[in-house]
Amino acid sequence: MSRSLASFSLISALVLAACGGEPPPPAGTPGAGTAAPAATAAPAADPHAGVAWRDDMTKEQKVAFMKARVAPEMAKTFQEFDAKRYEDFGCKTCHGPQSKDPDDFLPKLTMKDGKLTCFAEKPEISKFMAAKVAPQMAALFGKQPYDPATHQGFGCAGCHHIEMAK
Repeated sequence: MSRSLASFSLISALVLAACGGEPPPPAGTPGAGTAAPAATAAPAADPHAGVAWRDDMTKEQKVAFMKARVAPEMAKTFQEFDAKRYEDFGCKTCHGPQSKDPDDFLPKLTMKDGKLTCFAEKPEISKFMAAKVAPQMAALFGKQPYDPATHQGFGCAGCHHIEMAK
């Protein structure tokens, strides 16, 4: 597996150390006593549209990217899967209370005989992660999804540490 994912994890930990709080309200949100914007007003452009995650982004750019693109989208996905469990989805969900690297905080996965054991141990969450979370994270980061034939792309190892069983 590519260790460029390790650099992503390290950078993510640093980025999310500053993560927290609610993002500011969208531009153009009417305030008390102000009229709503005219119907002809153009919608505000997404400043992150078409922007892919880059390892050379500054810490501030990475925090902004995570808050604007990743956290809101992944919150929806996880809450659709289990609204109660992921009611308070946010930075701490993947990085923990000390804003660790996800690789250090999330459950470690085990590979045995070429297969992740979590699919047998916890099939429901594993299928959800493989079918929904990993491809969505790849798309959010502007990366190709993991291809088992080539062992390239963003997959489980993008966030989880994978141990090889003996």
